[in-house]
Amino acid sequence: MDRLEVQAQNREATGKGVARKLRAQGRIPCVLYGKDIKPVSLSVNDHDFEKTIHQAGGMNSLFDLIIDGKEKMPVMVREYQADNIRRNFLHVDFIQVDLSKKINVEVPVELVGVAPGVKEGGILDHIQRQLEVICLPTSIPEKIEVDVSGLNLGESLHIHDIKLPEGVEVSGTTDLTIAAVVAPKAEKVKAASEEEGEGATEEKTEA
Repeated sequence: MDRLEVQAQNREATGKGVARKLRAQGRIPCVLYGKDIKPVSLSVNDHDFEKTIHQAGGMNSLFDLIIDGKEKMPVMVREYQADNIRRNFLHVDFIQVDLSKKINVEVPVELVGVAPGVKEGGILDHIQRQLEVICLPTSIPEKIEVDVSGLNLGESLHIHDIKLPEGVEVSGTTDLTIAAVVAPKAEKVKAASEEEGEGATEEKTEA
């Protein structure tokens, strides 16, 4: 599958005033970073970039950045700033990617299936919503699906219990809990209150 492309333009001027003018023109100020290159100031069309991000399925996607219609290089989004209310992009940092070297990246975790413990009255607690993995830039999964259809009440799934896509490995410990089926808190509070009440009654009787 061909990678999606992001068209960018060089920009000489920098600063807050320039950035405001670019946004008013429907463009997002950007900076390109790389191991063997100096930071390059760029801009991209805001509508086209948001559309590309949506088509790619998220910020972990690999793109081909085309500068002034000439230079073409694989990049990923390193960091970005967005408006707190409108959520539109205000600034984007791209990082040049070496396709032959593995990278660390966080991937969202999605729970699939219905846990039997939930049918028993338990609550499915999704604890680990992001998973840091190591893989080639061309093998970054859009998400990692975790099947909870075998979880009974009081049981949990850990990172070492799940099957990762081929070529993807976990960065760090595998003992972290991904999801668990726990008893409702309301029932715990009720049980604790009843125990306290019984204790108070016994003390009063003894007095």
